[in-house]
Amino acid sequence: MQLYLVRHGESANNARDESQRVHDPGLTELGAKQVEYLGPWFASVIPDVLITSPFLRALKTMVPIQRATGLNPLVWRDLHEVGGCVSGYPAIGHVGEAGLTAEEIVEQFPSCDVEGSIGDAGWWGGKSHEGAADIAARVQRIVERTLTEFGDTDLKVVFVMHADFKRELLRGFCAEHSFSRSDYGPLHNAGVTELTLTGTTSRLDSYNNIGHLPYGLKSSEGVY
Repeated sequence: MQLYLVRHGESANNARDESQRVHDPGLTELGAKQVEYLGPWFASVIPDVLITSPFLRALKTMVPIQRATGLNPLVWRDLHEVGGCVSGYPAIGHVGEAGLTAEEIVEQFPSCDVEGSIGDAGWWGGKSHEGAADIAARVQRIVERTLTEFGDTDLKVVFVMHADFKRELLRGFCAEHSFSRSDYGPLHNAGVTELTLTGTTSRLDSYNNIGHLPYGLKSSEGVY
């Protein structure tokens, strides 16, 4: 299989000071421009499966890809950003928020197929900030699910997701690479990383590609 990991377009939180961030931001004007260029690029890729995080910024990033490919996106809860859906920041602590419900997601994004684990309490359900052990377990679930469902196929699968969890998931698939920010640089908004996977092997084909973006639309400093 070919797996394409897409970071969302610039979100309102990326453009704000940490103390002003909200629990589920949309895209900035720049972010909305960035994601439009994902549509024609993926139309040329011709993916078979489109899967997105339930965060609003990821859902909005998914739209141009869906529109260009005609795919019905799947919403996987486990593709959410590290930490979960919480308000606050480290200096003052975090408070768990609900996150969008399945009904709210489908109301805003009618083509989505939302997995059954997302119900009326919201996809995060007000839980506390996600810890390291939970992150590691989630990475393992996604790796196993991906390889079980797609690993020994010729399918092209797209994950629309987030910077911090993208690094974690890349380490899960390709443990020989650190993917640290200090070694590999910041992950760009609307950047695409491509892997070739089988049930037993992994290969990094491209990393953090923004060749589809015109000059002047690059952003990458925020990783929230």
